Amino acid sequence: MHNQMRGLGYRSSPTPQFARSSVVFPTEDSFYTMRRNSRSFSLLFGSLFYISVLTLRAASQTASSSRADAASSDGYFWPFVLIAIALSAFGVAYLFWRKSQRAIEVSQYNYGKFAKKNNKNEPFERGGAAKEMEWLRKTRKTGAPYPVSKTSNYGNKPDNLLMSNAPASPDLDRETMIFQEKMRRQQYAQLPINSFIELSPATLYEPLPMSDDSAVLDAIEQTNDEYEKDEAVRDLALRILTAFRTRNSVEALSQIALYDLSSNLRSKAVSVLTDFDHESVFEAILLACADPTREVRAAAARGLFKLNFDRANAWKRIIETNDEFRMSRAARAALEAGIVVKSFERLIHEDRKVAYEAFCLVSLLIRSTETAAIFDAIRTHRDERVRFALLHVLKIARDERTLDELSRMQLDASIPTDVTDRIRQTRESFEMAIS
Repeated sequence: MHNQMRGLGYRSSPTPQFARSSVVFPTEDSFYTMRRNSRSFSLLFGSLFYISVLTLRAASQTASSSRADAASSDGYFWPFVLIAIALSAFGVAYLFWRKSQRAIEVSQYNYGKFAKKNNKNEPFERGGAAKEMEWLRKTRKTGAPYPVSKTSNYGNKPDNLLMSNAPASPDLDRETMIFQEKMRRQQYAQLPINSFIELSPATLYEPLPMSDDSAVLDAIEQTNDEYEKDEAVRDLALRILTAFRTRNSVEALSQIALYDLSSNLRSKAVSVLTDFDHESVFEAILLACADPTREVRAAAARGLFKLNFDRANAWKRIIETNDEFRMSRAARAALEAGIVVKSFERLIHEDRKVAYEAFCLVSLLIRSTETAAIFDAIRTHRDERVRFALLHVLKIARDERTLDELSRMQLDASIPTDVTDRIRQTRESFEMAIS
């Protein structure tokens, strides 16, 4: 590359500034050269055009002089054409040569101007090819860095802004981490989870009507597999109940979804309850998530996300029953379905409705004493904001049965200091509430 540049009139220089400089700036000389070349091109083109016209005219006159000498006229015609083509080719070649000379002149001018401005690197600019090779051999042996000026060609900005491979300073990395951590804390403080200070009562819903239709009553009786052993009959009864969106049909379908011997009928019953889309079907679909058959679990999981009513109220209604067995069954079903793990992530969601539903589910886990997953997430979750959110729910719930585990976690050296401080604050809030 250096040999080619020297052949075109460049001076040999390995300076990085010149290597990075790929823009040629126009000067007064370059504009003068452009004007001179344009005039030369105009004269040359005009001359070639005039010669071509004269050649063609002479050829046409020669061809029309005598028809008897047509063969000889063709002999005179073609040499003129070849001469015209040769002259045109010579003119185009001359044009390209002049353009290359102009580019060399402009580049030489810009390079000389640049060399005067950056005379600090003069040993590298005037060394020649032999010194460049000698310097290159030395740097390969010693591993010395390439010399770089303090300022770049683009202004008075540090050159390290252009060097992406330069190693970052440890102090700079530490400051960056501190800044990122500060921003995460500020973001967490603005999340909706921090605005939840209590578990409000569940809203009431309009119950479905009871039906005394004889078809419904007969179908309910036939769905009981203790009395009806034939699965086909129970399937027919299930299809009859599908047509009646009533309270007693929901109860019968819930029994099929949870206890029928046929996994096919259990799956169908879950799908029918999902289509009813009423608050009274939530608990049955949730418990079906813990079914031993994959087909039923899949239908229940799809059903939970198709329900359009407020699921936060559904979790609170289970809590308000104050039935430990019922709450424990619902919490275990949520754990087996993987809903709990996803709810931990949703605690820090920016949507208030999504965060509140997760808040209610975690409150159900605390009330049902199914807290192993909560404490495990506080110890090991990769997102510190999720840990803080779980501790916030524990603080709001104020269940004394969680104090012992909180005390053990506070003494755990593997837990980060920030999380330990939050655990201590949670325990202090318990003591203030008790006193």
